[in-house]
Amino acid sequence: MRTLILATALFLALTFPVHGTCAVSDASTSNATPEAIRKRALEGLALSLNDRFRTADSIFVELGELAPMSPLGPLFAAGNIQAEMIDMESDALRDRLLKHIDLARSRVEASISLRGTIIAEEEFVLGVISGYRAVYESRWGGWFAALKSGLRAKKHFESALRLDSTLCDAYLGLGSYHYWKSAKTDWVNWLPVVSDERNKGIDMLSRAADCGIFTQVASHAALASAYINDGRFSEALAHADTLGQLAPHGKSHLWLKGKAHYALYEWDSTVAVFEELESQIREDGQGNYFNLIECAYYRAQSHWGAGRYQQARDDCGRALTYPAPDDIKERQRNRLNELRALQRKLVRLLSKS
Repeated sequence: MRTLILATALFLALTFPVHGTCAVSDASTSNATPEAIRKRALEGLALSLNDRFRTADSIFVELGELAPMSPLGPLFAAGNIQAEMIDMESDALRDRLLKHIDLARSRVEASISLRGTIIAEEEFVLGVISGYRAVYESRWGGWFAALKSGLRAKKHFESALRLDSTLCDAYLGLGSYHYWKSAKTDWVNWLPVVSDERNKGIDMLSRAADCGIFTQVASHAALASAYINDGRFSEALAHADTLGQLAPHGKSHLWLKGKAHYALYEWDSTVAVFEELESQIREDGQGNYFNLIECAYYRAQSHWGAGRYQQARDDCGRALTYPAPDDIKERQRNRLNELRALQRKLVRLLSKS
């Protein structure tokens, strides 16, 4: 059981993908300067963080051509695909994701072999690659494979920081790991041999948010999640607001704000956020019924909490009649069961009025 909890903590540590690293490339094999490559990478990253996945993908393909021996292009492409899969709640892009992961790994390993030694940026790349694999396995594969990849990622991030303590991006993965490891084992943290490292994790996440190059936005998302888990909702909302300023067209800040408002029983704010989320999900036009059910659930519960029974009933009905595939209905089984129970309660209440 404890191994399972630690594994879960590690997967949560990597839920917000690390989208890149410092340029690891040989200038003699690149068709552009390192400054040009970095600028283009940041442009693609900004698009990805704003849920413009297809446009970002084209930039990362271009990066792979500009620096054909560098792992940078396929590494960023893998992060972008992973983010799109999480946004869609689908593993439809699995083959492309694994192809880019394998290509990035082969390129960095070739660079290490050629030089005969490893540098901090390469350790970080290997950590990101293992992290991507862990996230994929945790969501769509098996626990054991995810655990191995996740622990491998942690090891690489620690090695990267030993080689270069200024590589702030590595603190995102490590900070999240330390926080969630403790948060998910808080029932044994009182034992003398088990330390509570939540504050250590938050300090690392804060450092990544302050000085990270490629992980700044994701670090604010990770901090907001940690604060929601700790019941520090005002701080969570502050980081969600910052996230919204840095990536205003993305959905991550809305999910975080909605959950924080819901935990604070701020029903009107919760409804407003999840209405905006639903609008964006529908605009994507991908039939993302998993997240549409999620939005309807929070709206129904908020209308119920505010005493707006007819609106709550309407949201229940909407969620329960979505033509979601069977696998989505199974994954959202608990939400749908709660909505059915609430719908029955509302029918009785409204019939008496």
